[in-house]
Amino acid sequence: MDKISKVIRKRFNVRSSITKLVKRVQALGEDSEDLNSLSELLELIETKEEILKKYDSEVEDLITDPEKFKIELKGSEEYYDRILSAKIKLKSKLKTFTEKTVQESHPSLNRSNVSENAASALKLPKLEILQFSGDSNFMEFFGCFDSAIGSNDSLSKIEKFQYLKLLLSPPAYNVVAGFVLNEKNYDSCLELLKQRYGRTDFIINSYMSKLLNLEPVRNSSHVKSLRRLYDEIKVNIRNLRALNVTEGSYGHLLNPLLLKLLPQDLVLDFHRKRSKDKNCEVSEIMTFLRNRRKFVNLL
Repeated sequence: MDKISKVIRKRFNVRSSITKLVKRVQALGEDSEDLNSLSELLELIETKEEILKKYDSEVEDLITDPEKFKIELKGSEEYYDRILSAKIKLKSKLKTFTEKTVQESHPSLNRSNVSENAASALKLPKLEILQFSGDSNFMEFFGCFDSAIGSNDSLSKIEKFQYLKLLLSPPAYNVVAGFVLNEKNYDSCLELLKQRYGRTDFIINSYMSKLLNLEPVRNSSHVKSLRRLYDEIKVNIRNLRALNVTEGSYGHLLNPLLLKLLPQDLVLDFHRKRSKDKNCEVSEIMTFLRNRRKFVNLL
C-alpha cells in the first residue's frame, strides 16, 4: 500500500468518528444533555477536527494531479461545513443551558418588578464569552469574564462563581471542580486560575510551542495550506508582541524553523529576493508570504 493510501485510510476512520459525533449533535433534543455532556461532546469534535486537519494536510501534500486536488478540497470543505454546523449547535445549546441554569438557581430574577441592574445580570449569558479550557487564551477569557461578570456589582460572589464554573471546560474546569459554592472559594478559584494559566511565562511558552509545532507545506501549489500556515504564524507572533516579546528575541531560533515549513521552491525564491546585507528576520519571511498571498489572489 502506498503512502497516500495509508493516510487516506487513517483519515477515513477519523471522518467516520466525526460523522457519528455530528449525528449525535443532530439528534440532541431540547433537554437531552447536561452541561458536562455537551462540553465533552464539543471537545471530542474539536479534537477530531484537529486530527482531520493533519491528515487533510498530508493528503494535499501527496496529491500532484490538479484535478484530483480540486476534488480533494471540495470533499474536505463538505466535512468542515458539517463540523462547523455541529459546533454552532453545541455552543448555542451550551449558551442556553447557562442562561437556564442561572435563572433556575435565582428565580427572583424572573419577577416582573426586577431592578434594572438585575435585568442586566439576567442578560449576561447572551454576551459572547467563550468557554475556557486551559489554553493560552486565558487573558482574553479573563478580560471578558471580568468585564461582564466579575466587575458587575449587581451579582453576588456566589452568582459570579456559578458563572465562572459554567464558563470553564476540562482541563481548566478540573481546577475548580472540587470547590464548594461560596464567596471565599470564588476568590480562591480565581487566584488558582491566574496562577495556573495567567502567568506570562506559561502564555509565552504556549505561543512559542504553537509556532514550533506548525504543520509544514510541501507543495507551493497548495495555496489553502499556505494561507493557513501564514495565518497561524501571524496570529502567534502578534500575541507574543502583545506580551512585549519581540521578534528580535527569538527570531534567530525561529527563522530557520519557519523556512523549513515552506516548500523548497519558495525557500529558494525567498533567498533570491531578500537583501544579502543583513541577517534574515521573521518580518522578512512574513512579508514574503504576504506578498505571495497577494500574488495568487488569496486575499
